[in-house]
Amino acid sequence: MAEQREAYPFYAGIFLLKRINFDPMHRIHKLDGLRGLFALFVVLFHFNINNAPSALVNNFFVRTSYIFVDFFFILSGYVITLTYNEKINSGKAFYQFLLKRFIRLYPLLLFSTLMYWYFVHPFFDEKNIKLALDTLLLTNSTPILGSEIGMNYPSWSISSEMISYIAFGICSLIAIHKKKTYFITAITIGCFAVLAYQQNYFQTGTFGFIRGLACFNLGYIIYVLANRKINISKYYEWLIPLAVLLIMYLLYHATTTYTIYNLSVQFLIPIVFACSIFILLKTNGLISKLLATSPLQFLGKISYSVYLNQALVIGFMIPKLFNWIKLPNGDFKKIICVLIILTILITYSWITQFFIEQKLGKTIAKFTNKKN
Repeated sequence: MAEQREAYPFYAGIFLLKRINFDPMHRIHKLDGLRGLFALFVVLFHFNINNAPSALVNNFFVRTSYIFVDFFFILSGYVITLTYNEKINSGKAFYQFLLKRFIRLYPLLLFSTLMYWYFVHPFFDEKNIKLALDTLLLTNSTPILGSEIGMNYPSWSISSEMISYIAFGICSLIAIHKKKTYFITAITIGCFAVLAYQQNYFQTGTFGFIRGLACFNLGYIIYVLANRKINISKYYEWLIPLAVLLIMYLLYHATTTYTIYNLSVQFLIPIVFACSIFILLKTNGLISKLLATSPLQFLGKISYSVYLNQALVIGFMIPKLFNWIKLPNGDFKKIICVLIILTILITYSWITQFFIEQKLGKTIAKFTNKKN
């Protein structure tokens, strides 16, 4: 099923986009906070009624939280365009752009994949080697090494993210000014057309890169629209939770059988997220202020680590916790396990964000700068 492997996104996703000192990016705090919040719901999605209270995870919102990966892709497209739109004007600049993005994403991808392999699937067999290579070669959103989504299943979206970077750089080199917008818009329409032809928007292992590229390019289009002088009332922010809840409710109650209605609901997801980002860019209401609060900023800061670490922490810790906690099986025991898991995940992600993403990333960046 698509939702069994969707998350990860986060970021990603998802998320996916946190910036560190050696790679300065424009900060939009409210969007950082939203990314962090969505990352947490992606984690809850990976719990099920066997290891978490049914009321917490078996509802339409959590069961469809895998769609937040699309938000991460769109946000990534906007932030990358905001930062690099005018900078990729030569082959050297293109190379530097890809190198920075690779350094930003790959150290944690490598670390989290190896940790997942060692602790969750500790078998050095042909299948696991292939899955690990699919992830580490950044091909697990393509059919190059098969239809699987690789080792550490959230990592498929990182493959799609890198492919989107390459496509963005190529478009920047061959198309300038308005032609670039037309070119990227055409690619976006083409990607959505392929997904429609596949009769499934939620592509991951085989055509996940098409889904990611479509959403990433939507982020570019949002950038173009946001540069125009369009005034929006701050009260429009309240449309965001209403629209997101509605689309998740419709998706939850849609059947798995292909129909025009079901496919239409799926394709409304990126549109809702794109419009939500646009509204937040143009407003500064109560929701913006809530998203900029310290707890959500912290979650946004560690969201990439949360996204890639979640499979390890959930897959390795849940079976052990249920054996260690000497309580009768029931919702109370499940609540305790969920709280412990989230605490471990957030703490562990805080550590990997600091040491792997930031410290190691800085070291690699300095080394490559000397080489260049």
